[in-house]
Amino acid sequence: MIQYKYILDNNLKGNICSMVLNSLPNWFGIEESTKDYINKSKDMLFYVAYDDKTPVGFVSIKENNPYTAEIFCMGVLEEYHNKKIGTTLLKYIHHHLRRNDFKFLMVKTLGPSHKDPYYKKTRGFYESIGFSPLEEIKEIWGENCPCLIMVKSLHHEENSL
Repeated sequence: MIQYKYILDNNLKGNICSMVLNSLPNWFGIEESTKDYINKSKDMLFYVAYDDKTPVGFVSIKENNPYTAEIFCMGVLEEYHNKKIGTTLLKYIHHHLRRNDFKFLMVKTLGPSHKDPYYKKTRGFYESIGFSPLEEIKEIWGENCPCLIMVKSLHHEENSL
């Protein structure tokens, strides 16, 4: 049975992030970027999915401003894909952010103008849980790594103009 936990210990965050990301070379194959994710995730909101005592996925959240948080990094061991682990991790994040009055959740991922099949699956996952593409920008990660910004409202109230 999968259990989900909020983690405060920075060393534990780093160890979990490192273990998961290093097992996903098709998504996290650039060593410098992976190290950056590991180091920066230590200081962020961090939830982990455990199968018994083994971490099988995590998500770290960056607070960009009082209204918008960002999925800074997320990884689920490949053998646990399509088992609702990422979706459940994001449900915990969603509830946490709503309780703290955030309005939006965003994520940056490799854009569709890059034909990587693994990130096509990643974009499909985010779309399946309510994220919408906002803009693809080549200036963030470079011409060869187009960045797609995707957003999701954390509140569904309708506002009239």
